[in-house]
Amino acid sequence: MKSSRVIILGLATAAMFSLGALAQETRQGTISRIDPSKGTIAVAETQAGTTGSSTSSTMSGAQEYKLQDPLLINAIKDGDRISFTVEDKDGVKTITKLQKQ
Repeated sequence: MKSSRVIILGLATAAMFSLGALAQETRQGTISRIDPSKGTIAVAETQAGTTGSSTSSTMSGAQEYKLQDPLLINAIKDGDRISFTVEDKDGVKTITKLQKQ
């Protein structure tokens, strides 16, 4: 009985850590809008495609994200290509790391 609880607890813990790792996946895209008053940016993400050639990619519709560090707004502009990491913070998609390409 105790061993089954330990196994279940271990599996639950492993699942939580793996979901956290997936949530912090590095993404790429192009900044389409900056809103300094709200501390947000909209990014059209680049999604790798498999149709045609192995290097093809497509742009998705822009998604709005909050910046964890609002001072980053001063270092970016519309049209910049970026790589970024997103986390869900209190139900808000927040960019925690951003790098211009």
